[in-house]
Amino acid sequence: MARPMRRLAVGATLAAFVAVLVLPSTASADTAPDLACGSTQPGQCTETAHFSDVNDTGTPVPPDAGCPAILSTDFVSIVGTGNGVEHITVNKAQDGWFTSTFTGTATITLYPPSSVTVDNDGNVTIVGPPDANETPYVGKITEWFGGSFNKQNAVDHGTFHFAGTNGTGQSIRVQDVSHEAWTPGTDPNGPPNKSFDNFRCS
Repeated sequence: MARPMRRLAVGATLAAFVAVLVLPSTASADTAPDLACGSTQPGQCTETAHFSDVNDTGTPVPPDAGCPAILSTDFVSIVGTGNGVEHITVNKAQDGWFTSTFTGTATITLYPPSSVTVDNDGNVTIVGPPDANETPYVGKITEWFGGSFNKQNAVDHGTFHFAGTNGTGQSIRVQDVSHEAWTPGTDPNGPPNKSFDNFRCS
């Protein structure tokens, strides 16, 4: 559920965004529209959209995060309903800022590695049944991410929080705070030169 559990693979999206100065959509939720600003409409522009659903997949979490062991081996799907807002601004110089936030209820379902495929970009596709030994977690989800970029620099940062209970009564609280930065001289298509990801379960 670490960074991949968030609605976007933010680092990859931001790197592509910085490289071509477009962002197809700042949210991958089913009802989030593709924003024209920064995509089909170059700067100068600003756009805001509201959405109500998220539908994501994610990879196993770090084994040292204090999570139940199954979360270090299984992949997850996150399906939620609530309130989301996405916003982007691109100025005349093609510098940009974007943000997305969502809060609502979500169901997290676990899938064994045999039930998923992962492509070269780290995108997860569910191809088989859920883990028969695990019941889904249902609870409250709140997530936020944002970023900015200009000719020489780019940053993204995000937070993720989920608190829920599965069918056997086991509770879990998941928290993640992450940050990535590309500074002058860093390849915007490559990895960030500064980053951290603080992921914990309790």
